[in-house]
Amino acid sequence: MYTKRYLYLFSILIFFLYNFGKDEWIVPNDPEIPVGTSVLPTNVQSTEGDPAKGWDYLRYGNFIGGGIPLASYTAFKRNLDKENLLQREGPSAQLPPAFNTYTNAAGVQIASGLTCFACHSGKVNGQFIPGLGNSTLDFTKNTGALFNLVALGIRNKYGKKSEEWKAFEPFMRGGKAISPYIVLPFRGINPAFALEQASVAHRQAANLNWNDGETTFDIPKTTIGSDVPPLWLAKKKYALYYNGMGRGDFTKLLMQVSVVAVEDTATARQMNTDFKDVMAWLQNLEAPKYPGEIDAPLAAKGRRIYAQNCQACHGRYGEEANYPNLLVELKKVGTDSAYANYFMENIAFSNWYNQSWYAQSIPRSEAKPSRGYVAPPLDGVWATAPYLHNGSVPDLETLLDSKLRPKFWKRSFDDKDYDLNKIGWKYSVEANAKDKETYNTTLLGYGNGGHTYGDILDAEERKALLEYLKRL
Repeated sequence: MYTKRYLYLFSILIFFLYNFGKDEWIVPNDPEIPVGTSVLPTNVQSTEGDPAKGWDYLRYGNFIGGGIPLASYTAFKRNLDKENLLQREGPSAQLPPAFNTYTNAAGVQIASGLTCFACHSGKVNGQFIPGLGNSTLDFTKNTGALFNLVALGIRNKYGKKSEEWKAFEPFMRGGKAISPYIVLPFRGINPAFALEQASVAHRQAANLNWNDGETTFDIPKTTIGSDVPPLWLAKKKYALYYNGMGRGDFTKLLMQVSVVAVEDTATARQMNTDFKDVMAWLQNLEAPKYPGEIDAPLAAKGRRIYAQNCQACHGRYGEEANYPNLLVELKKVGTDSAYANYFMENIAFSNWYNQSWYAQSIPRSEAKPSRGYVAPPLDGVWATAPYLHNGSVPDLETLLDSKLRPKFWKRSFDDKDYDLNKIGWKYSVEANAKDKETYNTTLLGYGNGGHTYGDILDAEERKALLEYLKRL
């Protein structure tokens, strides 16, 4: 009798913990779902857009909402793109992928950035790949003084009553507001969420209007950067971002770079219409193929190892392809928890977002952080070094053998220094963090521990698994 009562009370306690706990972890009923993970809710995206128009909008569009008069920008000739990497026509052909040029309603030609391709394009051994996460950007300096310098030049050339100044002012205002909050300790990581958080803190949630220099919530001083995921993974995901925070309509989430200089919700609505085309382009974006030779028998052996050790979280490939969209609990994956914990402990940004035009207008999106990380699809994984959510591991060989991971490591940031055998960036092991180009894994948010699943494999098994991963 007592045994039955205790079993009943215990079952009630388990139900309460899993259904009303803070982080929504569930006991999986499907034996294929690993313990310590939960399945993200299904999220179907719009298929209304035109992919060709989306490609053009990313290359030419005005989704930043302001910028530098083109004549002033091109005066700095060191910033021009001699390769025309995005294969653009007209004045845009000379701009790097980080900037678009367009003519605004007042007839002013503007160089506008940083665009989507500033962070989501890059080179691997000389091959330019649109959609690749850019792991070479340098956010180690406060750029506020640079905005002041450019402002001085535009005022002197055009005057503060000119249309050129009116085009530049929102861009300058937003840029100066975010500059102190996007400074990172070393090169190669990205402050995307810090940028967005600092931007929206200066805006009214309902109409996106600039809040006259006042912040609507206190901006945390801690900035934790991350690696930039490739865009071609978005079509498989039910939630964007490493912690699964971006739920609902992806067009709203993808256009958030506009919060730096967007004027109001009327402008944002037009951008959202154009981002339906961007989403269509993403649906057609494929991962790049591995450019080297692949040992087919070794890769076949690696496929079996992948099925036994990786597939449950990262998904199946081939004829029975399937991506499970799993959110993995922090204590299970074991990787640096600071990034995920940050958004659970600093909820002002999520609250602002969920009260804003982005969440309250149709199509709706939502910010829902968690104490976990999404196990990503591995399409094109060979090209996406460095690895883990914070970019703390330089290559896949090192990821699969945690004892090899260096505490301090440095790379040249030359796109030709990519190792197609170890699959990742060539690097040197350093004794300490001697400069801003050395990754320091001892800092909060940048640890390289966890994800030790490859440690159980022997050297030959790891070699085979690496060969198979080249195929994805």
